[in-house]
Amino acid sequence: MKRRELLTALGSASVLSLTSGGASAQTSSQPSIGLSPGVKGKWPFVLPEVINDWTTVQVDGLSAPIPACVYEGAQLGGGVPLGGLGTGYLTLEGQGKLGFCSIFNDLVPPAKVFSDWLLVESGTKCVPLSTAQVWYLGHFPVADLQAALAELPIEIGVRAFSPYVVGDSSVSNTPVALFDVELRNTSNQLLSLKLHLRFPAAPEGAGLAIRGEGISQDATGEGHYSLEVSIPGQNQRHVAFAVGWHAPSWRDSGGELRHNRYSQRFRSAEEVADFGNRNREALLKRVLAWQEAVYRSAYPGWLQDALVQGLYSHAKNSVWIARKRQDDWWGEEGWFTHSESHTGCPIVETMVCRMHGHFPLLYFFPELESTTLEGFRHYQISDGEIPFCFGTPTSMRDPRLQCQHPLNSGQYAQMVYRLFLRTGNKDQVLHFYDSAKRAIRYQYTLDDDNSGLVNDQPHTRPGEAWPANQFYDCWPWEGASSYVAGTWLATLQTGKQLAEIAGDGEFAAECSEKLAKAKQSFEQRLWNGSYYRLWSNKEAGTTSEVSLANQLMGDWCSRVLGLEDALPEDRVAKALGAVERLNMAATSYGLINGVTPDGKPFDTKVHPEGDFALNIFVGENLCAAMTFMYHGRKDIGLEVARRLYHAMAIKTRSPWNQRCLLSGETGLPVWGDDYYSNLSIWAVPMALEGMSVKEFASSGLVKDMLSATGGSRHSSAD
Repeated sequence: MKRRELLTALGSASVLSLTSGGASAQTSSQPSIGLSPGVKGKWPFVLPEVINDWTTVQVDGLSAPIPACVYEGAQLGGGVPLGGLGTGYLTLEGQGKLGFCSIFNDLVPPAKVFSDWLLVESGTKCVPLSTAQVWYLGHFPVADLQAALAELPIEIGVRAFSPYVVGDSSVSNTPVALFDVELRNTSNQLLSLKLHLRFPAAPEGAGLAIRGEGISQDATGEGHYSLEVSIPGQNQRHVAFAVGWHAPSWRDSGGELRHNRYSQRFRSAEEVADFGNRNREALLKRVLAWQEAVYRSAYPGWLQDALVQGLYSHAKNSVWIARKRQDDWWGEEGWFTHSESHTGCPIVETMVCRMHGHFPLLYFFPELESTTLEGFRHYQISDGEIPFCFGTPTSMRDPRLQCQHPLNSGQYAQMVYRLFLRTGNKDQVLHFYDSAKRAIRYQYTLDDDNSGLVNDQPHTRPGEAWPANQFYDCWPWEGASSYVAGTWLATLQTGKQLAEIAGDGEFAAECSEKLAKAKQSFEQRLWNGSYYRLWSNKEAGTTSEVSLANQLMGDWCSRVLGLEDALPEDRVAKALGAVERLNMAATSYGLINGVTPDGKPFDTKVHPEGDFALNIFVGENLCAAMTFMYHGRKDIGLEVARRLYHAMAIKTRSPWNQRCLLSGETGLPVWGDDYYSNLSIWAVPMALEGMSVKEFASSGLVKDMLSATGGSRHSSAD
């Protein structure tokens, strides 16, 4: 469906379709917090009538009201991270405090600051921002706050942001947070104030600096600054400043010395802060420009919100190291990685998570995507196996093998082809081709029964849950599964495409021959007449008739690549109907991962604390939702995705701490914080428009966003 047709189909949904399916039980009318009438009390956003649920909000710097949620700060489950690509971050919490901090390379776990950064001194009183009732609106990388101090006649507006600019990896790698604070005197008397700014003290070898007009460093401690302000009665004053940090080197958990990429652009925290302060207006303009492109799109309002907020994972989970030595194997662009979750499950570049979550990097920073794939190519072993990851928890030189290996190598090959679809660079394909070919051939060795399918390889004993060796790693499957074997079909399709680009007719024919056999076996072994069963163990003569919500993963993989369906269309339609009838009907919050033929959530009885089968795997649910969209069921696909995001953003109020696994019964978090795979939300618009990576990246939203920022990845904004 083209964009014009999509707009017609969705009508005014981009603004109004915010809470279809019912408003949140926590919705409340606008409370009275003493904000002044008229224009005062309305910066940086106009406080709406609806709090803690989606509504439309007028936000400073954006041309029209946006779909958003204004939260009562005390009820917010984590704040916006102020940071960019590989810079570390500070969270600005709902109570108005600083929260978690990784700016000094405290990656796993991030440091817990949870202290006041702004205190207002007037006479004998010194009042922290956190004592106020705070109203919080985030649109990553921007945090907008409003508050009224109970002990002083002062209203406060805060805008804090970092320069995360799509299409410009250099600027997005600037370790700075930019603050604009509006102080509104609600009395008729002149107020003489002293503002105290408190930020974390830098350890040895690192630095933190604040730059802003009239701001000076205190003698009271490292990271302490102050500013004197006089405000006439019924008037206001803005105070703007930049907080720059600089922690150039660190040792990963494998003991290896790493140098942050930004250290090649900046020599000190003072230099960073000066850059930020000098360019704040231009940087904010570029941030708001790409956001404006999202908010102008035809997509439902909740999806617009989900797209903007979802990018927060790049701030919380990314590392970008520089090439500093002659023996560094990576190139001058450095090496970019994204953790499965620095806070929830720290593993550097889990292949199965990046299969879902690498889309924003692919769209907006393909030069960094290439560095990550180069890492997998570098660590590939002689039999062709691609590692599961680069190391844990932060090590980048300890690749793990024989872990989820039925998926990793084929997914790597698919991502090589996705990169080609994004860039159109044939030389790039040729660079990765031999590696991808060997990776695909490695997977031939995982066909245990000569069926032409890659079999699951659980390394478990009876009654054990882990390691199941596929994405649902605490849920062992036997023989060939619809998930793993389906992904293999897409891998063989990919191999044929890569071979044709490389002019390797022999391998193209090899993939075609193996694909024909695999498709036939897939249908014989896994189709049960209504849907594709979970698994079939040929040797044992056993099957599982559980309906997996994402049983059509292979179909999604093919559609993303712009390839023909590997499965019969009539059976795909029946399978989707079964997922709707069984997996969707079993919960109000998305899709239950595993459901029996009689509609009951399947209990594996092997992993009671976070059972994959009984619950909702957000990243996987999103893939299933997109498969509905690709097959003409946009209504169902959108509703599944909306339910998921509603559970995270509204029910638990944690759009900047998105979980991996939700309870099928309550929608509340079960396991996993800040999850990489949830970035698959960025493939949803592509599926909604029925496009492949190539089509979507060259038109529509991605093109609009990149055009809006108006700069290349090497621009300095200076």
